[in-house]
Amino acid sequence: MSAGGPCRVSVVPADWPLASLLVGAAETALERLEPPLELAECELVADALAADDRTWLRLREGPVGWRLRLWLHPDQVLTDRPGHGHLAVIGSEWRLGPIPGAETPPAEAEFSLPNAQRFLYQQFMLAGDVIAGRLIPAEVPPSLVEAFQEAWLIGIDGRLQRLGLPHLSAGERRAGFLRLFAPAGVVTPGHWAIFNALWDGTLSTQGDVLAKVRLLPALVRQRGA
Repeated sequence: MSAGGPCRVSVVPADWPLASLLVGAAETALERLEPPLELAECELVADALAADDRTWLRLREGPVGWRLRLWLHPDQVLTDRPGHGHLAVIGSEWRLGPIPGAETPPAEAEFSLPNAQRFLYQQFMLAGDVIAGRLIPAEVPPSLVEAFQEAWLIGIDGRLQRLGLPHLSAGERRAGFLRLFAPAGVVTPGHWAIFNALWDGTLSTQGDVLAKVRLLPALVRQRGA
């Protein structure tokens, strides 16, 4: 929602087989989200390279409100089955542009409302953090972008759980945390204490989260100096 009225939600490409289903899921999520997300327009671009919840999004403030463009991979809103679901994580910054997606379009019967809800609520909450100034992506050092995004999204799913809204579970988040950081070094009880503080909201400001991210195993795939 924006002060000027309901948010206009669209999908690119407009003739994507799941477009109407995804628009409906997004409109419902925007209506239920607390606090409300002040958007004038939301464009969902279904052509990301991999199904990774550290997704690329772009926010622009215009004369009638904020405009959100969010890239997603079709697998993020499909039923879980062999060949679908989360693919191998690729290191990426938030502000990458459109990337060509898969050539075979999904069928409407494959659409999963629970998967779509978990993805949309998480990403809308992320956008809300940017709009409110709780999160300033430009102030995250390039070498910490990947690790920081993982940490911030753990906190977002913890918030969604406390709000009673769709989210990835703590178990799913722990598995993702382990997949990301275990190849970089031993994940110690101290590292798991950081995870728990992110999940329960004890770590909530960008500065506090960045300070703890520096204590996690340094990732092999760094994004610059």
